[in-house]
Amino acid sequence: MNQHNSGKWYHDIRSSLNGVICMGSLLEETELTNEQRELLSYMIHSANKTVEMLEAGRTDIKHEKGTEGPAGEKAAAENGVSSRILVAEDDDINRLYLSTLLKRRNWEIHEAVDGLQAVELCRQNSYRIILMDVSMPGLDGFQAARQIRDSGNNTPIIAITAHSLLDLQKNLAGTGVDNILRKPFNEENLLKAIHKLAGDISSAS
Repeated sequence: MNQHNSGKWYHDIRSSLNGVICMGSLLEETELTNEQRELLSYMIHSANKTVEMLEAGRTDIKHEKGTEGPAGEKAAAENGVSSRILVAEDDDINRLYLSTLLKRRNWEIHEAVDGLQAVELCRQNSYRIILMDVSMPGLDGFQAARQIRDSGNNTPIIAITAHSLLDLQKNLAGTGVDNILRKPFNEENLLKAIHKLAGDISSAS
C-alpha cells in the first residue's frame, strides 16, 4: 500500500470510528435498559480499542506535540457576539453528532455539507465559532478557512480532522485555523476546545 493510500485509509477509518464513539456517547445520555447500556459500553470500548491500535500502528504519531493551533485564549463573551455555531462537516453522522450535542446546550446551529457552503454561510451570518472538517469535497476545510479569512472574517475556526497532524503540516500555514481537534474526539475535548476560543459554552442564550 503506497503512502497516499495508507494515509487515506487511516483517515477514513478514524472518521468512521468518530461517528461510532460520538453517537454512542449521545445514546449513553438516553433511557436504556441495563442490557442495552452494557451492549453500548462494549461497542464504545471496541471502537476506542481500535483507535488505540491505529495509533500504535502509525510510526509518526509519537512525533506529534498536540492538537492545538497557533491561537491563544480569545475574549469570551463580548457584547453582540453571536450565539450561533457553524458546523461544516460532509459526513452525515459526524455532523448530526456535533449539531445534536451543541443544540442540547442551547446554541443555534447552522450546518454546511462542504467548504463552499461554509464560506457562503459566513458571508450571510455571524458566528461565535466555526467547526470545520478538513476533508470535504470541492473546497476542503483549509481552503474554506482561508477564503473566510480573506473576506475579513475573524471568527475562531476549529479544524476537525482524522488525519495525523504530521500529514497536515504542509497545509496548515496561513490557513487561518485557530485550533485542530482530531477525530475521534469526545464531548469533553470538544467543549474544552470551544471554551478556549469562544468562552463558556453555557453562556449562550
